[in-house]
Amino acid sequence: MATYFPDLSFDPAIPSRRLGELKDMAQEVVIASSTLGGRIAVRTAAALGDRLRFLNSYHSNLIEGHKTSILDIEAALQQDFSGDEQKRYAQELCAAHVRAERVLMAEVLETPPVNICAEDFVSRIHRTIYEQLPSHHLFVHDQGGFTRHAVLPGQMRDGQVSLDGGLTPHGPSADRLPAKFAAFSRAYDPVNFHGDERLIAIAASHHRLVWLHPFRDGNGRVTRLFSGLYLAHAGINRSNLWSLSRGFSRDKQWYMTNLRSADSPDQDRKGFDQDYFADFCLYFLEVCLDQIRFMDKILGLNRIDARIEGYIRDRDKTRGAMDPLDQRSAKLLKALFLQGEVPRGEARSIMGMDHQTDRHARRIVSQLVREGLVCSSSHRAPLTIGFPTQVLRYYFPDIFDPSVLGETTEE
Repeated sequence: MATYFPDLSFDPAIPSRRLGELKDMAQEVVIASSTLGGRIAVRTAAALGDRLRFLNSYHSNLIEGHKTSILDIEAALQQDFSGDEQKRYAQELCAAHVRAERVLMAEVLETPPVNICAEDFVSRIHRTIYEQLPSHHLFVHDQGGFTRHAVLPGQMRDGQVSLDGGLTPHGPSADRLPAKFAAFSRAYDPVNFHGDERLIAIAASHHRLVWLHPFRDGNGRVTRLFSGLYLAHAGINRSNLWSLSRGFSRDKQWYMTNLRSADSPDQDRKGFDQDYFADFCLYFLEVCLDQIRFMDKILGLNRIDARIEGYIRDRDKTRGAMDPLDQRSAKLLKALFLQGEVPRGEARSIMGMDHQTDRHARRIVSQLVREGLVCSSSHRAPLTIGFPTQVLRYYFPDIFDPSVLGETTEE
């Protein structure tokens, strides 16, 4: 049985070992994320980032053992659920995650909390997720289904937790939890960190919050959402162009191993072992960098051009001649992806239709809007790019493959 150390100190808040290496990698992450954001138009980034919230939800819940699909999440958001109890449970969880992330990210970007690590804000994350769920979800869930123990959304746990079936307690005892969370809040308050150390603190706080395990249930989801919000609060990945949860879920066991290793105490058993602590923070930053590089590669403009054209070709093959899409619309979609938005009056010129009537161009635009490929708030408003589900595996096949989408494709 593992030894239990419930009262380890958070001092130092960031690792004292390998700090130079951590700072170098943190700087690399910040630069790479900023470069990625600068390569894509603001309106395009906003539309794509909202689509990637589905990916965050999919992968965060996959880590917890609940597999669904993008199509099933979309269906759940429209109150369309599977008849299978386990599939419906996963649908409800993922849809709640998407809704909660939208609400909380808007709050962080528009009216940032004074201290994002404070108990009131972290509890708000937990409460916001569970507020999106039906009443039967408000009970602790285990492998056998829902238990009789209420989750108590937004409230600190009042009992001990274990991650190994009850063999070993995890984190501080319930009576020590308020004091330990207060120490966490003080230690990781963003005002304490500057420059490269801010990102290192985000990495460190991810482990510390998992170790605290402050709620009866839902701690992993809360922590991963918290880290995404903390990154945005620090000015990193504010458009949600890369997914931390996707990086963690690619090797769930390695993620869990790094978390548990960082639980190790130092020789005096007063604080956390600084070598394992540094290892976890490096792992966290490596995941960030890997996901940024992955997205940077697939967002290459030459690839997007070809993928847009590929979608339009395949769309007409599958729909037949009943409702063909003018091939020239690809030029408009490319322009929208690159520029973010285009005045309606320029659509005809962009599509190379200068010698045709405005009516013909308007019909094409109207069809694109109906299919969600183009968005516009009114018949006079500028046009922006849309990312309906049917285009995701064409535009971004490495992220939205058929298994993630829940689609089947014919060879």
